[in-house]
Amino acid sequence: MNHTTAAPIANAGPIEREGLGVSRAWVVHAIWIVPAMLVFAPTIYWLWQRWTMSVWHNVHGIFIPFVVAYFVHDVLRSDPIVESEQSAWGFLFLVSGLGMIVLDSAIQTQLLSAFGMVVCLPGLSLLLLGGRRTKVLTFAWILAFFMLPIPAAFIERFTLLLRTIAAVGTERLIALFAMPVVREDTLLLLPGTRFAIVDACSGFSVLYASVTMALVLAYINPSWPRRVATLAAVFPIAMACNILRCTFLALIVNRWGGRILDTFLHPLSGLLTFGVAAILLTFLGTTPEMRGSAA
Repeated sequence: MNHTTAAPIANAGPIEREGLGVSRAWVVHAIWIVPAMLVFAPTIYWLWQRWTMSVWHNVHGIFIPFVVAYFVHDVLRSDPIVESEQSAWGFLFLVSGLGMIVLDSAIQTQLLSAFGMVVCLPGLSLLLLGGRRTKVLTFAWILAFFMLPIPAAFIERFTLLLRTIAAVGTERLIALFAMPVVREDTLLLLPGTRFAIVDACSGFSVLYASVTMALVLAYINPSWPRRVATLAAVFPIAMACNILRCTFLALIVNRWGGRILDTFLHPLSGLLTFGVAAILLTFLGTTPEMRGSAA
């Protein structure tokens, strides 16, 4: 009987046999990972639609899967232990998350399915990477929740507060241009037009994205004073940038009319607002050594 196939396996060293065992384990896991991905596909598509709806929603969520993947890759690359590890505790997260997806198929909120999918991530990590690596990746699994949209009903009062802050700040900045302005709650009365600070102008989207970025910067920064300073500066930086944006929009609306908001300037102003906030947070949340190594 010919044993040409079995002989190389029998004569293989411990590293080769270990690699073969890991490969077989991944093949076994693929049997249920592929169906799981099919279950997640509608939820991923719904999240994609939310992320790409407009710059006024949580467009930052589109980048979070890549950040999470980077953290996972970094942990696996730096881990000296290559043996395959599994933890049955992963089924607790996996069953809970899949249960949310099943429940949402009846009530059709879509958000519950998205929440359940994120809950499944540490479960998959425990089953595929083991408890030790999953513990190291705790921040990544928490960060994954920040790609989920927050329902407007949950933040209605907070959004109104942000709108008021934006209106007050915009009123005072416009007054610096010696332009008459009267504020009625979140409505600004200008000489040539009215400018309303609506939910899209509240700055919540910029604040949500800025908080997410600040968390990442605080996590990778070894300096505790800079961590605290970065997190503490999120709110004032996001609000200041949004007030500048609202002031700019109010001035151009007063000059060229409300139709100017239907052009590319409106969404572009939102992107630039977060861009400025991101630059300020990066400067505050990184040390000169970190910026030098990145360059």
